[in-house]
Amino acid sequence: MTILLTIVTLGFYQWYLIHAFAKETNLVCKDDGKKTSGLVVYILLTVITLGIYGIVWWCMWINRCNGYLSRNGKPEGLQVSTYLLTLFLLGWLTLGIMYLVVFCKQLYLQNAVNQTYNELNNL
Repeated sequence: MTILLTIVTLGFYQWYLIHAFAKETNLVCKDDGKKTSGLVVYILLTVITLGIYGIVWWCMWINRCNGYLSRNGKPEGLQVSTYLLTLFLLGWLTLGIMYLVVFCKQLYLQNAVNQTYNELNNL
């Protein structure tokens, strides 16, 4: 459904996901002393740095989510190494299929973080 919405909205749904991921991650991981920047900062710094900040943002987000899962005794999800390997090598070698796999793993990672938060807070 997410891939379909991303296609139908010409990529704007992906921006909504970045906003939602940042908001949810900041709520769930508030005790770690870090802050995940929101959509406006993401877009501005990604444009200014010619895409580099976008890559850094995703790596920091993945590490923060995995840290939360690890602290709460849950298995970690998507790894930064897998993300970077796909971004720079496997994505184009597999004609984009691995991009979709990593995209799905990003969704699973956020869902695992949210589910853990809900379990711990009886929501």
